[in-house]
Amino acid sequence: MPKIPTYTAQTRMTADVADIKTQYQAPLTGGPIAQLVPAMQKLNDYYVAQQDLTEKIEAKKETFFIKGEADKFLKQEENNYNETNAIQNFSNKWEQLTKQKLSDISNLGVRNRIKQNLDLEYGDYVYNIKKQSFKALETESTNTYNNEQNTLAAKYTTYKDNPIIKAQVKTSMLDNATDFVKSMQLSPIDEINKRNAVERDLFLLDLDSVIGTQNAKENFTKMDEAFGAARFVKDDELSKALFVNYKEKISKIAVKGDPNSDYDRAIQIANEFETLQRANGTKVLKGKQQSDWSDFKQNLLSESIAHEELKTKVVQGTEVNEYSVAQKDILQKTFYNAIIPDLSGQRNKTLATESGFEYDQRFNQYLAANPSASKLEKKIYAKELSNLLIDKYRDADIANITTFDLQKNKFNIIREKQQIADAITAYNLNPDERNILKTYAILNGYKDKNGNPNINAFLIEYKKNIEAKQKE
Repeated sequence: MPKIPTYTAQTRMTADVADIKTQYQAPLTGGPIAQLVPAMQKLNDYYVAQQDLTEKIEAKKETFFIKGEADKFLKQEENNYNETNAIQNFSNKWEQLTKQKLSDISNLGVRNRIKQNLDLEYGDYVYNIKKQSFKALETESTNTYNNEQNTLAAKYTTYKDNPIIKAQVKTSMLDNATDFVKSMQLSPIDEINKRNAVERDLFLLDLDSVIGTQNAKENFTKMDEAFGAARFVKDDELSKALFVNYKEKISKIAVKGDPNSDYDRAIQIANEFETLQRANGTKVLKGKQQSDWSDFKQNLLSESIAHEELKTKVVQGTEVNEYSVAQKDILQKTFYNAIIPDLSGQRNKTLATESGFEYDQRFNQYLAANPSASKLEKKIYAKELSNLLIDKYRDADIANITTFDLQKNKFNIIREKQQIADAITAYNLNPDERNILKTYAILNGYKDKNGNPNINAFLIEYKKNIEAKQKE
């Protein structure tokens, strides 16, 4: 068998491609090319830094957006006093939001940065949720406590004459105060203050039944001693509380202009407050409250005087108004009555309507021009006005409009001319408004073919009659 020849390798085995060598070599440690290396390195570092900054900015922008939405989730749980439920609600929304936003980001570097940012933010959100849930729990617990205490206080007032039920209610309120302090993990001092507040409130409720009663001063002093009120109500607190109670009591019976108001009684109660003394002889009303009460009392006295004047005016005004309405009724029924044939026509109805309109207009003008006129003067005027207008509209023609006896009534030619002048001015300003000139024109037959009042024709004839009357 032939022998296979063997060889000994002279070099190592490699996968490298054989170098292509030329006679020209460019060393990297010197020469022109070596000078480019630092610049190329800086270019590479700048690119890396640019990419890093871009990713940071993109990540922060997305993080800010997610935080903005998460802030809304946090706000939604603001009043949720169930901490576990609040955290669960927030976490569900947070997870859904972040998952959706991260899935929309293709850049892995940006996505990882956002995750890192959100991991830090989530912890802060959970902390804030716990804090606001505890605050909501405090608020809810306080509201529940106050509502229950107010309900019991109302029951205490309802059964003010039943000492057994009042004692039961007081015990319940004191127990509630202790339970509230324990559940909120408050201090022993807070418990004392809460229980004192209950006793103070019930004491003031009992005092309310004494205000304005006979022997109020003596009964107040006895109650202050019996309750041992000095233990839970300071002088300034009592002064402030009674200031409000007395003011409210007075305000209910002293209403300016109300005919049922009793200002005499209100002033008596105001004086009563100034005499109250505690069991140790200290005056209740002192300091700033005393000064403020003096101002209140002075206003009450001034209001009392104004009230009496207003009440007199109201009574007189009602009486005058009733008399005026009666005179107007007489005036209108003189011209129109639906059940009397001679007074049931359209012309009669028009006379009644227009005479009533003029009566209201003139009577209101008189009241506005004579605010200090007495009740008797107003009644006399109303009667004279009614009689005058009866004469005026009974024979509704131009001549009768101005035939007044200047010796017997106040509506002379000068006043008549002034009224017409005022009516002309009002008509020129607004021809569409109701005006006495239209009434005169229609009643005297001055109408156009459509039945509208012809003001100009009426005034021409009226002027002739006025001039003729002045010559008489």
